[in-house]
Amino acid sequence: MSETGAQLVRYALEQLKIKHIFTVLGNHNREIYDELNRSTSINTYLLNQEISAVFMADAISRSAADIEVGTVLIAADAIISQGIADAFISGIPLLVITGGPVANELTVGIDPLQLLQPVTKACFKVTEFNEIVSSIFEAQLMAISDKPGPVAVQIPINLQVHKDDLEEPLPVHLSAANQPQANQDQLEICAQKLMDAENPCLFLGWGAARHQKQLVATADFLAAPVCTSLQGNSAFPAEHPLHAGLITNPSAGHALKDCDVLISIGVNDHDLKYVELPKQVIPLEPEAIPDLLHRLQAIGNTAIDSKVAPKAKIIIQQISKDKAELKEDWLEHNSRGRVNPAVFFAALSKALNNDAIVVTGYGSHGALAAELLPIKTDQGFISPSSFNAMGYCVPAVNAIKLANPKKQVVGIVGDGAMIISGMEVITAVREQLGTVYCLFNNNERTANKSLGHINWGSFADALECGYFLIANNHDIDIIMRRALETAAHGQPVIVEISIDYSRRTHYTQRIEKAQQASLPSSDKLGRVKRAIVRKIMGSK
Repeated sequence: MSETGAQLVRYALEQLKIKHIFTVLGNHNREIYDELNRSTSINTYLLNQEISAVFMADAISRSAADIEVGTVLIAADAIISQGIADAFISGIPLLVITGGPVANELTVGIDPLQLLQPVTKACFKVTEFNEIVSSIFEAQLMAISDKPGPVAVQIPINLQVHKDDLEEPLPVHLSAANQPQANQDQLEICAQKLMDAENPCLFLGWGAARHQKQLVATADFLAAPVCTSLQGNSAFPAEHPLHAGLITNPSAGHALKDCDVLISIGVNDHDLKYVELPKQVIPLEPEAIPDLLHRLQAIGNTAIDSKVAPKAKIIIQQISKDKAELKEDWLEHNSRGRVNPAVFFAALSKALNNDAIVVTGYGSHGALAAELLPIKTDQGFISPSSFNAMGYCVPAVNAIKLANPKKQVVGIVGDGAMIISGMEVITAVREQLGTVYCLFNNNERTANKSLGHINWGSFADALECGYFLIANNHDIDIIMRRALETAAHGQPVIVEISIDYSRRTHYTQRIEKAQQASLPSSDKLGRVKRAIVRKIMGSK
């Protein structure tokens, strides 16, 4: 049997059951791209820029119903590491297939893989024809094993076009992920500490999002309030009475005030930086959740029934009171003719199906969504890490809709981010995805820095996309229903919202406070002075 290197790449990816590949064409990856287009099981999508391809692959890994490693095919001289770094921080498995110059040669004296080494688990540079399949298999296994993350494989152009007879049958992919095994002694100690604790709490990040049922059972068993990171917003159902919300919210603050044992699950280090934590914090891998619940139940209900029942009532009452007050404060805020975020998200929540997926970018719009929008299902809220990679939302919405065609998929995107990746809406138009992009427009990229006037209605028309405008608090319910109905017929829709950003979220305030506290005293004063000047004079 005679095969080219590009055919071997296709074979390996088909064996891995990869269904979606996102790419931008270049001289160094065209051979692989052409071969992938011959596949009957892989759909290959051409994007407008490399960063969008990476974001779409990231979103596939987060949202695919069947576990699939998001895969991106990029040219060696156009590697964009920003999106890969975001996945690396969040523990999102990615398979990055790159083309490359002839083996052992460099383009303009730079080895592209060196750019990726700090933000990947590993980088494979294939130098032998017969190593192509095994290298891709190994890369995929590494991407999903232990703490997941991106892995890159570079396949030089000379190996892609090379054709050779294979002396042995191609290997079949059989490997399973090497998942970390829970430390049984540690679990025993953790379970006992929780049983002995007077006020245990759970803190959930994105890594816990696939274990919602067991987490609910654990929280109910302990009468433990549950706080989440921004990324972990969908790890616990918002309607559950023990759901204290974002860890920066007042309800979470009250829950943590007397906490003596905090179990943090699937939380990255960045999430821990901006909150005051109790002295005893026990990190736990998400895979250990079933074992933890089993051990708690094995110790016995009777031992804790007497303290849990009365405590639960008090905790639930406090959480309910705090949430109601937060909502009321937001609704009473004077948005001065613009759209009040609380009013908008209340209308959006009413319009969405229970299994809808909401996607945000990183920024004020994402913080608003996390603080004000109750998420009804596990993995129903997807947001990038705190790496500040702008432009995530639009391509991520597209990918998630591809992976979940029967679900409503709605993006919350800022106007600055829409400028960066908004042309990817054309992918949704071409594929008839039926996505909705809620464009939060305050005409600013940074405080008081105008982006200039953009006619988003004309932009939508140019892309042959649906368009609605929400200029104030009136008719939000009607417009959102119309937008979702339009999307249900396969037409993407942009809903421009004249949003009021004048009130900051508790999440934003906490980050700013933490950043300010980390500065030397002289720098703090200077920063405050410059902020006052910007407020009065505006930015240029």
